[in-house]
Amino acid sequence: MENFKAGIVQMNSGPDVEENMRAVREYTAYAAAEGAKFIMFPETVDYIGTQMGKHAERIPGYVTRTFAGLARRHGVYIHCGSITEAAPGGRPFNTTLLFAPDGQIRALYRKLHLFDVELENGPSFRESDEIAPGSEIVVAEPHFASLGLSICYDIRFPELYRMQVQSGAEVLCVAANFTRETGEKHWETLLRARAVENTSYVLAAGQCGMKRAFEAYGHSMIIDPLGEIVAEAGEEPEVLIAELDRERLENARMSLPCLTGRRQDVYQISGRIQKY
Repeated sequence: MENFKAGIVQMNSGPDVEENMRAVREYTAYAAAEGAKFIMFPETVDYIGTQMGKHAERIPGYVTRTFAGLARRHGVYIHCGSITEAAPGGRPFNTTLLFAPDGQIRALYRKLHLFDVELENGPSFRESDEIAPGSEIVVAEPHFASLGLSICYDIRFPELYRMQVQSGAEVLCVAANFTRETGEKHWETLLRARAVENTSYVLAAGQCGMKRAFEAYGHSMIIDPLGEIVAEAGEEPEVLIAELDRERLENARMSLPCLTGRRQDVYQISGRIQKY
């Protein structure tokens, strides 16, 4: 990993795609002006409303072309958080894309774990009624770092992140739209745990504000490889800027060598990894 400055965007996306993309343009320009070379957005950045399937788009489409143009214009890598990707003949995917400074798509990840839950004393959610699950674990390898890609509910499945780190990931990227109820209880704990157990940076970009079915929690974070919070947003739209330091990562992995101390003679964590 090289030292690099990251910009983590917390947004309040809603049902107006063009307004959401106007905000994306504004936040990208701000983060780039602050020196960020990698800019990350939250889950379902393009549209949150009652007709997710209707607003799904093929790749390339209006939203992806917008991100590609912004990456070229500002000369940065952009992690789009996620968009709703149309799939021929079936449910759409919840899809992350990484755009390179030339505007090309550098990596694509489709959310593996769908939010099908019944909250205690709260509503139930069935993301799988509208969204199809992906089938690949993805690690992206731009020149500055190796990035493990994930979306929201994925954060509750630690084996996903261990497999990414075993494949070289140094920075774990979590695009999210956490509910306030689950966020207040678990968001920080889960993110810091993934950082500590993998001695990796965690970049978590979240939605905020009232959505169609719940209030989003916000509190986007940048967490270092020892679990310390480097930067944290509140409950309004915000851009976090922080530099990720290679020496900090190397020292953490040297002082707490849990990645090399695993008992692979007793247990294995393995599976398919797609590298980009």
